[in-house]
Amino acid sequence: MRARGPEPDLPEIARALARGCAAGLPVPEAVSRAQAAVDDASGLLLAACAARLAAGDPTRVALDPIAARPGGMAIVGAIELHAELGGDLVASLFAVAEGLADRERLRLEARAQTAQARIAARAIPLAPLASLGLLGVLAPAALTALLTTGLGLGVLAVAGGLTLVALVLLRRIAAGAGL
Repeated sequence: MRARGPEPDLPEIARALARGCAAGLPVPEAVSRAQAAVDDASGLLLAACAARLAAGDPTRVALDPIAARPGGMAIVGAIELHAELGGDLVASLFAVAEGLADRERLRLEARAQTAQARIAARAIPLAPLASLGLLGVLAPAALTALLTTGLGLGVLAVAGGLTLVALVLLRRIAAGAGL
């Protein structure tokens, strides 16, 4: 797995934008000032948006870096909705921030609760090999009989088939949980 840098904190971005708008700042100025109120990764994302706003890009286009993030479209949508229809942008952004934070908490809880299935999916293929190794150390004659007789090879075939079924089922469970 490739290591990546820290991810922008979208709930904190939404809160920082809401605080700026609550102070009476227009959205472009709120985006620009929010950079100082968030962590580095979030600040870089906001800096990219602020630069595009300063260059004269329309708000929707300038906020594309936020919209491209999972959940970021909710922030951009709240801002666009406010620009088109009015309403309480501050309350909308705070509500979006809470929704995004709840979504992240649920994702982490699901990941923690499915950790056992992920570990089992990695351990199951190793268990038969470890068992054969242990059998070879403790009872080499039994291992020889297992590998050289028809009955022994049949037992290995059934065990391999059951292991394969277990792997397929565990992978389906993990895929169904979005892992």
